[in-house]
Amino acid sequence: MEKVHTVAVLGASYGGFRAAQLLATSLPNGWRVVLVERNSHLNNVYNFARYAVLPGHEHKAFIPYDYAFGNSINTDTPHIRIHGTVTSLHPNHITYIPHSFSSSSSSEPAPEPQTLHFDYLIYALGSHLPSPIDLWEHTRERAQHLDKGRYHDKTTGTGTKSHGMAWLRERQARIEAAQSVLIVGGGALGIQFASDIAAIHPLKKRVTLLHSRTQLLPRFEPALGDEVLTALQDLGVQVVLGERLDLDSLGPPQYDGTDENRTGTVFHVQTLSGWEINAEVVLLCTGQTPNTALMRDMDSRAVGKGGLIRVTRKMQVLVEDEHNRTSSSQAKRTIYPHIFAVGDAADAFGALQAGHTAYYQAEVAARNVVRLVKRQARRCGSLSWSEGDGEETEGEEELEEYTPGLPMIKVSLGLTRSAYEIGGVVGTKDDGVPDLNAAAMWGACGLKEVDEEGMWR
Repeated sequence: MEKVHTVAVLGASYGGFRAAQLLATSLPNGWRVVLVERNSHLNNVYNFARYAVLPGHEHKAFIPYDYAFGNSINTDTPHIRIHGTVTSLHPNHITYIPHSFSSSSSSEPAPEPQTLHFDYLIYALGSHLPSPIDLWEHTRERAQHLDKGRYHDKTTGTGTKSHGMAWLRERQARIEAAQSVLIVGGGALGIQFASDIAAIHPLKKRVTLLHSRTQLLPRFEPALGDEVLTALQDLGVQVVLGERLDLDSLGPPQYDGTDENRTGTVFHVQTLSGWEINAEVVLLCTGQTPNTALMRDMDSRAVGKGGLIRVTRKMQVLVEDEHNRTSSSQAKRTIYPHIFAVGDAADAFGALQAGHTAYYQAEVAARNVVRLVKRQARRCGSLSWSEGDGEETEGEEELEEYTPGLPMIKVSLGLTRSAYEIGGVVGTKDDGVPDLNAAAMWGACGLKEVDEEGMWR
């Protein structure tokens, strides 16, 4: 039997999903894609903040992986999707634990760790999200559950759609019951939470947004921050700029009052300058942590500043080859030319950490994997020089290099209004819908013309 070669893709969010699609439709015969993802559905995290506040749409955030390997559902395919958690990474294999769909009360034994050998690998495990939208927060011992209050229940953590929907509904209930909410962090996530809570519960809650910088969204044009600030103030949000939360003031909530319609507990926190803030719910929207522990455990030299994976312009993991050093004017050689990293986990030359960035980096990585696979096949005679590329040359195609584009963003400001920056141009729109046009993302994942009922899958 002919050996089947494997390209492993770790993570199936915006970057990993795109990489798997391109690889599955471009690799030659004898190759397969194995996609390992801990969630049963693609988590459209950009809608989590809205669905954690507004009931009735939470099922739309979890999209089936029907089209992960191309534009049509093909049951006769060598490609495999594994619902499981990767537990270790090595230069030529990974170990993982398959997820069980059974409940936590099941008496079934825990699944045994499995081993997967690979020829190439794309690391697309992204980052650990801020607590208010992190469905897996309970798996990290150091996590603080300030946004959960009395709803800090144990969960199975199997990454199923039903669990994700229940998680969002718990957040809806917590915010619905609170009279005061403090959001820490004036990035896109904090802005969306503040504006959504104020718009969905007008005049019913005291909403405070605390940001350590003197400008909202400081990476972008000042005009964008000004538009956002005006919109938040119009919604009644108290915006406090230039004040940093004193993390030492964070502690358990204190019981405060007997009104049964309230949560009964209040957080008493303060800023570094001593300004005190009381709130029944505190949402820490202060960034995210790269999910790179597996790479660091494999080779600590691969992880650099900020916990990000060092990569070449070709998106290959960069650990320099000490025995084949090149001049400073040449591209650096790595001892891991078969391992790539994309998205939030990669230190990609100042690129904005965002879903669209991961998508484009994944395209570069996937195309480069295909080039390397075909280069190897041609050298061993199993692929002709012209096959697959439409070129009649015996020259080997150079690997593609990644260059970040200008940062761009669109942030919602309540149910209909939004502000954006594209190519340095700042503008606003007033054409939003409550579910943030969820069907568009479903269509981008191959499920076109999906209706409301279809989104319950």
